[in-house]
Amino acid sequence: MSQHVPLIVSTREARGSSATKRLRKAGRVPGVLYRPGTDSLAFDADEYEVRRLIRRGGIRSAVIDLTVDAGSPRTVLFKQWDSDPVRDQIMHLDLQEVDLAVEVEADVPVTLEGTPKGVREGGILDQTALTVRVRALPDALPRSIEFDVSDVDLGASVHAGDLVMPSGVTMVTEVEHGIASVMITRAGLAADASGEGGEEGAAGDGEGSAAEHEGA
Repeated sequence: MSQHVPLIVSTREARGSSATKRLRKAGRVPGVLYRPGTDSLAFDADEYEVRRLIRRGGIRSAVIDLTVDAGSPRTVLFKQWDSDPVRDQIMHLDLQEVDLAVEVEADVPVTLEGTPKGVREGGILDQTALTVRVRALPDALPRSIEFDVSDVDLGASVHAGDLVMPSGVTMVTEVEHGIASVMITRAGLAADASGEGGEEGAAGDGEGSAAEHEGA
């Protein structure tokens, strides 16, 4: 079962750019809670707490116990957030209220473990997809999905269909979607070419030597 994490927010009455600027200056993050079957709720949260949750890892699939104005906790998931990398500031936060008895979709991080066989042979591991989309009950959403790449050869790829889903979790991402691959480096290609050239040169030297012996 997924571990719930708490977050306390306050109802946000003031709207508009000037109001949100004042909130951010005060260390608060404006946000919106989307609720099925009813109107959305505007709120603001402590930026430090929001940043702490985002940095904990796997937050996209973490279940949040959200307390609004000291009311009863609501079960929510992170929907998305906007940040300003220059200011290092969380600009806006969207949350989605969910029912623990109803399946939801979420993006879950993919963690690659081990050193690929192809890397040991001179290649490099390139992870092209950091997350995959899955469907499950909120409490069954995994923090991450691990995949052991130790046996991945040079030139081989890992696809979404290669990942093993935990019990109760269904892959939504297309099975052909690329996750990672082990590619040969330019240095490796140069080494191969040099090796081939050296072998040819060695063969040529052998033939010349044989001719010299015959002539002698």
